[in-house]
Amino acid sequence: MSNVGEGKSMELRYSDETVTTYKSSDQPFLPVYRSTSRIANPSALAFMALGVTFYMVSIISLGANGLKSLGIVPAIALGYSSVALLIAGIWEFPSGQPWGAALYISLSGFYATLVLILSPWFGVADQYAGDTGELYKAISHFFFAWFITLVVFTIAAKNSSGGLLAFLFIADMKVLFLALHFYYPGHPALLTAAGSFGMVGAFVAWYAALGSLTTQESAGFRLPVLGNLQRKRGSMI
Repeated sequence: MSNVGEGKSMELRYSDETVTTYKSSDQPFLPVYRSTSRIANPSALAFMALGVTFYMVSIISLGANGLKSLGIVPAIALGYSSVALLIAGIWEFPSGQPWGAALYISLSGFYATLVLILSPWFGVADQYAGDTGELYKAISHFFFAWFITLVVFTIAAKNSSGGLLAFLFIADMKVLFLALHFYYPGHPALLTAAGSFGMVGAFVAWYAALGSLTTQESAGFRLPVLGNLQRKRGSMI
């Protein structure tokens, strides 16, 4: 069994049957898995959705151009990000990328949940009978739970790429500062910190999307993944 270059296939022989497998390193930012399926890379769609939502939430968190209301966020989170991430996550399963599938579908659920919380039609705030303090504490623990979830994904991606780890670290910090902002609502600097991390994360996500879209065949170049951390184990990588 010989080493296989990026984007190339290899043949595995099981008794009388030969199975052609492909490396998921066709998705250069994500961890590598083997799959017998070869379909298009859904990561670009996922990172585009993350970039747009990170940017919009962050620009409002920073109060740029006098923006204060999150009223536009549910429309973007549900109409684009949640749907796009769900499609990308489902797409990742047949591509042999369980890490990407778990992350994208989880983030789709995250944005869908935010829509339920922020939208007045679902009456989440009404369940707290005007007790804003309790509502903020509940939202803060929601973000704390997601901080832990993203840390789990970060640990699982340690052998992927520097670009992906940078994005996950930034997302971790953004969610952590959002949790602290709702836990200590009298400290606006926490929201500013969340917005700052989110703004950087938006451009890292867009970079990852561009890196997922560009190939030697389509664009004549490939963007660097900012450090290939994939470990070679025998001839499987």
